[in-house]
Amino acid sequence: MTASVSPDRVGPDLQAFPSLTGPAVFDAAAAVRDAITVEVGGRRYPVSPVSTGFLAVHVRAPADLAVVARALALGRAVAVTGDHAAAADLAAATGGRFTGHGPVCFLTPDAFVRRHAAVLRRRLPTGPGPADGPRQRVSAVPISPGTLPVRPATRAALSRAGAVVMTDWTAANTLPRSGLRVDAACVTVPYDIDSYDATIAGFNRVLDRLRDDGVTEVALLMEGNPDTLDVLDGIALHRRTVRVVPGVPVALAAAEEYARSLSADPFRVGLAYLSGLPGRHGQTRAELHEELACYLAAGVTCVLVEMTFGDLRGAMHAVSRAGHANRLALLTDFWSPTPSTLVVDADDAGAATVAKARANGTLNTVLIHDART
Repeated sequence: MTASVSPDRVGPDLQAFPSLTGPAVFDAAAAVRDAITVEVGGRRYPVSPVSTGFLAVHVRAPADLAVVARALALGRAVAVTGDHAAAADLAAATGGRFTGHGPVCFLTPDAFVRRHAAVLRRRLPTGPGPADGPRQRVSAVPISPGTLPVRPATRAALSRAGAVVMTDWTAANTLPRSGLRVDAACVTVPYDIDSYDATIAGFNRVLDRLRDDGVTEVALLMEGNPDTLDVLDGIALHRRTVRVVPGVPVALAAAEEYARSLSADPFRVGLAYLSGLPGRHGQTRAELHEELACYLAAGVTCVLVEMTFGDLRGAMHAVSRAGHANRLALLTDFWSPTPSTLVVDADDAGAATVAKARANGTLNTVLIHDART
């Protein structure tokens, strides 16, 4: 099926839909986080529909389902607003699962579940784990810059925590700007931009040590949404439960701020939130390129995270297949002491400029959107 959503068709009912860059998608994902599970090492682990990226689409007409159907065929989980009945029919027709209620629901294809199960098995420690001793409760809570509200559940989790765990980047950059007060002992994990799996393993080791030391209530302080492209897929559930307080990924908060400078909403058709390092998440580069080409041709704005070493060349190849002019926006180290935004045409010269500029940052996000906005 060929995607045929028109980026110029914006019906008046769009105002009734929740923002795709706001909390609605992630609140809905947290509510269905345990609806799909896979077994790893004798324990059931959740497969969150936003864990390794997602497509979000406002479904207002049958044509809007074309890009959704293509995404499902490519193994991508999709968040939908609008016509849920048509989306549920599509999930049934393609062998996917339809979960959720309220303004945002999810279509999750079996290929996504299989891919995510492989990621879990790669990241989770092997072995039976300790059988005896107290259980540890972990609350994964979002931390964002002071421009975003702090959720009451976050403050409650921090107030009862015996220890608060975060990366050294979070401690140095985000926490001082968040407005959060942390009274418990803070433990930092080195953020390794060369190997995120090493960062994830570091979190699991710290949690294990705290559990063995008798710390049964822990808060994990994570940028944005703790369940999206983050460490939870490597946290073993031996004598441990994990609860997620949803938030908004920092990259999307930055993207929304950037969108306010444009003449039209770049997310009015949809949003694709993807990693520029597909191998980390069980995807090939060819699969990522195919997704990007599909979404860009449909007028969907793509937000590529993990782009410090991400596949910019492949993204540009997808841009060339889109059939219309696009723009690149490089958002670097937002809400750190040295944030920057660079906007260029999505052509060879622009890509070369972005490639050079991202070398000066630590956390880089690339937006690709229709130049007509």
